[in-house]
Amino acid sequence: MRKTHHQTGHWTRELTSILALTLVLVTHASRPSALLAAAAARATVKVIVIDGTQRFPIYAMRTKGIADKYNLNVEEIPVSGPQAQYTTMQTGDFQVATTAWFPIVLMRAKGFKFNIVFPVSSYTDDIVVRADSPLKTMADLKDKKIGISGGPASSGTWIFRTEAVRFFGFDPMKESKVQFGAAPLLIGLLENNELDAVLIQNPQVVRLLETKKFRSVASFGDIWREKTGQDVMLVTVVMNEEWAKANRATAKKFVAAFKESVEYLKTHAEVWPEISAQIGIKTETGARLLRERTAKSLLTRWDKKLLDEQYRYGAEVMKIFGDSEGMPKQIPRDTFDMSFAP
Repeated sequence: MRKTHHQTGHWTRELTSILALTLVLVTHASRPSALLAAAAARATVKVIVIDGTQRFPIYAMRTKGIADKYNLNVEEIPVSGPQAQYTTMQTGDFQVATTAWFPIVLMRAKGFKFNIVFPVSSYTDDIVVRADSPLKTMADLKDKKIGISGGPASSGTWIFRTEAVRFFGFDPMKESKVQFGAAPLLIGLLENNELDAVLIQNPQVVRLLETKKFRSVASFGDIWREKTGQDVMLVTVVMNEEWAKANRATAKKFVAAFKESVEYLKTHAEVWPEISAQIGIKTETGARLLRERTAKSLLTRWDKKLLDEQYRYGAEVMKIFGDSEGMPKQIPRDTFDMSFAP
């Protein structure tokens, strides 16, 4: 009897162990994606960033659990402005950047292996005047004193001149008095009546509009959509071609996470006060303006139609700026890469 009792206890313990192991296997088998994610090494992606609209999706990715979902560690490399960004990229020591796309065309034409792999936003550049200004539209800017934030080869300058020539019948570089400079300097000149208008970018536009001392007379992204029915990209996700090819799985995960982050910004109104506070906009009016202006500009489609629209816009720019130094005759082959899209 003792032996039987001993054997029964032994088999009971064995059965209990088997059942426990089976339960573990069944439970984990119902979550294969979680097991795979846990088993995969967490990949780090280094992103060169500039303060402004292009940084908003990265903020959402890092703070709203999206990077974690894709098992990514997103490391920001902040730089002071576009020129510093382009200089860093040209060293070859970069993985990903969010930046204006047309300068990438120029650099690729010079042999730099950069690929545009996803959009970020259309143009949010505006022409801003004092609230009491008599200027009403782009057409009124002919012969006026205009400050442009950036330089002669900036993306804002390109679209301003392209739209003015194509839609409003004047070339501001030849028929207006243009002054280039940093946004704070130009805004000071506008306040002192030394300029009639300034061309500046989001979120500086919001900072001016929320004071109610200024108003916008032209928003370049809106004008292009109204006149052509097309979206023209301003900011895009750019990858070092060599890094992307060598780390294809990580690159694809990053693009998928980026798209989800943009969708999050477009659908979660509650995140905008957070983002506004990050860039020094603290009023409810400012947060609302920032969301209204930015959310509609964010792009999530990456398809042939969108790329065809960029080729058409690029052709217009190259027609007008064709005599500029370094301007290619066409967009270099393989500048756009759709293979990383989710």
